Amino acid sequence: MISAIPPPLIPIALFYFLCAIVSLIGNMIMIICFFRERKFNSPCHYMITLACAADMLHLCGHFVFNFQLFYDGPGSQELCFWLLLPSCIGLAISGPLLLSMGIDRFLACQCPMVYRQLCSRPAMYLLLQLFFPIIHTVYLNVSSFVQRDPKTMVICQVPLAMSGDSFEKFNQGGLIINIGVVIVYFVTFLKLRRLAGSATHLKVVFRSILYTVIFVILGWSTVTMMNIASIHLVEDIDTVHILMIYAGIGLNMACASNIFVFYAINSEYRAAIRKLFGKSVPIKIHPSTSMFASTARGNTVTKF
Repeated sequence: MISAIPPPLIPIALFYFLCAIVSLIGNMIMIICFFRERKFNSPCHYMITLACAADMLHLCGHFVFNFQLFYDGPGSQELCFWLLLPSCIGLAISGPLLLSMGIDRFLACQCPMVYRQLCSRPAMYLLLQLFFPIIHTVYLNVSSFVQRDPKTMVICQVPLAMSGDSFEKFNQGGLIINIGVVIVYFVTFLKLRRLAGSATHLKVVFRSILYTVIFVILGWSTVTMMNIASIHLVEDIDTVHILMIYAGIGLNMACASNIFVFYAINSEYRAAIRKLFGKSVPIKIHPSTSMFASTARGNTVTKF
């Protein structure tokens, strides 16, 4: 069976399998921390947790990919759609969730009083923030469902699970979403830079925004641009499929790294993770990267 596998697929399949394991463990830890910690009750914490769940679902599709590649062999595209429907849902909702979190950060920084009022009705605010991610996800998956193909045989992988032109729609829409994410986070960064001056407690905020934009550029933007280019510039369909699979390297690394990034830059999650594993938590807690409005010395200060 292995002798029949295209050689370029073997290393990337094993790499994605490792990413899926790391993502499953790491994002599950993030989700468990959310349910264990009572202070993780803001809309931002909900969106972070949903993003972790989406990344986990997305990468779990690599278990199916490796199973079919090394053992079971190709199956119909329609079967692939059903097997990877949870992964396609995670893939479709992740980008819009990142944009929603960027808007949340922007509101907390630019309009702290309005943000505080919105957070006073967290359920309504969260539903408003999730409206676009849900609509975007439903649209792409319904489009894929309508165009599923029971005759075409494929090795099941996320790009191939999205039928017809739904994957191209995902890439074109994703490119616009990624541009929006970069703009929103960059404007927020500039605003915080003017507010903070040399304040040490907001350096964590700058670092959080910087990491987010880097992951967007190296992850989502790279995969969408490379997918669009391969679809329109490469004629051989097998080569297109291999290029689309390799295009996800940066994105998969980003999806698997949530726990490491939040542990490094977010004191709340770092403390929660240490408590989960029975480790001591330092008494001195540095500013976190989660968002809430607070008032200090008569001035409104937004903390992330």
